Amino acid sequence: MSTPIDLEALRARVQARAFAHGFDRVGFARVAPLDREADALRRWLAEGHHASMQWMERGVEVRVAPDHHELLPHARTVIVLAASVLRPHEDEVGPSPGVVARYARGRDYHNVLGTRAKKLAADLRREGFASRATVDTMPILERAWAQRAGLGFVGKNAMLIVPGLGSHVMLATVVTAAELRADAPMEERCGSCTRCLDACPTRAIVRDRVIDSRRCVSYLTIEHEGPIEEALREPLGSWFLGCDTCQDVCPFNRTHALPGQLATDLAPHPRWTEHDAASILAMDDAQFDAFSLGSPVRRPGREGAARNAAYVLGNRGDRRHLPVLHARAAEDASETVRDAARWAIARIERR
Repeated sequence: MSTPIDLEALRARVQARAFAHGFDRVGFARVAPLDREADALRRWLAEGHHASMQWMERGVEVRVAPDHHELLPHARTVIVLAASVLRPHEDEVGPSPGVVARYARGRDYHNVLGTRAKKLAADLRREGFASRATVDTMPILERAWAQRAGLGFVGKNAMLIVPGLGSHVMLATVVTAAELRADAPMEERCGSCTRCLDACPTRAIVRDRVIDSRRCVSYLTIEHEGPIEEALREPLGSWFLGCDTCQDVCPFNRTHALPGQLATDLAPHPRWTEHDAASILAMDDAQFDAFSLGSPVRRPGREGAARNAAYVLGNRGDRRHLPVLHARAAEDASETVRDAARWAIARIERR
C-alpha cells in the first residue's frame, strides 16, 4: 500500500522550486468556473475588440475551464507564476529614436518563462501528478487565474498589478491534477484613479479593464498586419514595439525590482543599442532574420518592424532620415513599408 502524499508539503516544495527556477511570485488557485470572466470575454469578442486576432474566438470554452479535455482533464489547481521585467534606472530602451516595451527588450519571454514553467511541471509529474505548463501557448486566462491565486489584481488598464512588483511582470501557469491549498483572491485596488485611461495615446481603454485592440499601440505595432490607420500613426509617437504608457503612469509602478529579482535572460539585449530605427528600416529579410533571433520583434516580422521604424522616424521629424525613407519608399518589396515611408517623408517635409 502506497503512502499518501502530503499535499501541504508538496505545495511548499512547488513554491520553493518555483523560486529556484527564477520566478518572483507564485500563487495557487482552485480550478472552478470563471463565469464572470467568461461573460466579459464573450462580450469583448462580440464587440470586435480582438481586432484581427481570430484565434481568440477559438477555444473560448477551453480558456475559461482549465479542466477542459483539450487542456488537462481532472485539473484541480492552477499554479500562477510571475517574473518581473522591471529594472531600476531603466527608461527608454530601443532602436533610437524608437522605444521598445519593457517586456520585449530581452529574450522572448515565451522561451525564457516557458523553460522555467516546464521544469516545474516536470517536477510535479515526477511527484505523480499530471501537469501542463503554458506561457501564452495554450488558451488560458492567465490574469484571471493570477487574481484568483492572490498574486495581484487586474487594473483598469487590464494589466495584472502585483503589489510590490507593479504590473511589469510576465506570467506563466502550470495546470495540475494535484489538489493544492488555494491562496485567497486579491481584491481590486484602483479606486477612483484613472491615470491609465487618461494617458493612453490612442484612447484604447474604452472602459475599465476593456481594451479595444484596434486602437492599442501594442497590438498595432506587434499583431496588426498591413498599414496602420493614418489617424493612429502620429499617436504611436516613438513606440517601435509595444507600449508601456498605461503602466508607466500607474502609481503601483513606483517601485523597483530588487537585485535578486533581475533575471539576466530578461535584461535588455545589445541589439537595441547596436541598431537604430533607420538601420532596421533598411534591413533585408536575411539581415532582419539575424537581428531578430530570439526576440519578440520576430512577431511583426521584417515588414511590420520596417513599417514601425518608418512611423517612428516620421514622428521624430529629423531630416537626416530622409535618404533611407526615400530609398524604402522607392525600393521596398512591401507596399506597407513603402506607404509608411511615404507618410514619414511627407510628415518630415511638412515641418
